[in-house]
Amino acid sequence: MQYLEPWKIQIGRIQVQDCGEYSLHDLAEEIHYLSMLTNNEDGAQQFVGEEFVPAITRLRNSVITPAVQEYAKDVWGYEIPEIDVECNAKWIQPGEGLFPHYHPGSCISAIFYPGDSPSGINFFSPLVNAGRGYPKPIRNKFMGTVSISPQAGELYIFPSYLQHSVSYVQEDVRLSLLHEYYLRHDL
Repeated sequence: MQYLEPWKIQIGRIQVQDCGEYSLHDLAEEIHYLSMLTNNEDGAQQFVGEEFVPAITRLRNSVITPAVQEYAKDVWGYEIPEIDVECNAKWIQPGEGLFPHYHPGSCISAIFYPGDSPSGINFFSPLVNAGRGYPKPIRNKFMGTVSISPQAGELYIFPSYLQHSVSYVQEDVRLSLLHEYYLRHDL
C-alpha cells in the first residue's frame, strides 16, 4: 500500500546561544525594553529601529531570518529571494496567557525565547475538528495538542496558519520575541 502525507506540518527548532557580542541576558533586556517602550502594542513595535534594540536587530538579521529562509527551503522546497518581517516583543505576566490564535497574513512565524518558559506554548493540530468519534489514543497520537516548554535561547519556526496558545504563565515574567514573515506575492 502507498501512503500519502499531504498535511504534514513541521515545526523547526534551533538553539541560539548568543548573538555575536550580545548575550541572552542582553536580548531579554531589549525584549522587555521594547515591550515597555511600546506599551506591549504590536503595531507600534515595528517602527522601533536598530538604534533602540541593536541586539534584537542583529539576532533577526544574522540568525532568525536565515533560519526562516532555511525552513522554507527544507520544508516547502521554496527559495525566498525577498522577505518582509514584523518583529514584536511579548511580555506576559504571571497568571496571564494567550488564547488560541494564528497569525493571519504572514506565512512563517518565528518565536524566540531568551529565558526558560515552563508555562509553554501549545500547538493545535489542524485536524482537531476531525477527532470526533475516534478513540482517545488515536486522537492523542494523530490529532492532539503538542505542548512545549521552551528553554533559554530556543527559536521555533512554523507556518503562521498553525493555531497555538500560551498556557497561563507561572514564572515571574515570560518574554518572547515574535517575528512574522511575509512572502512577497509579486515574485
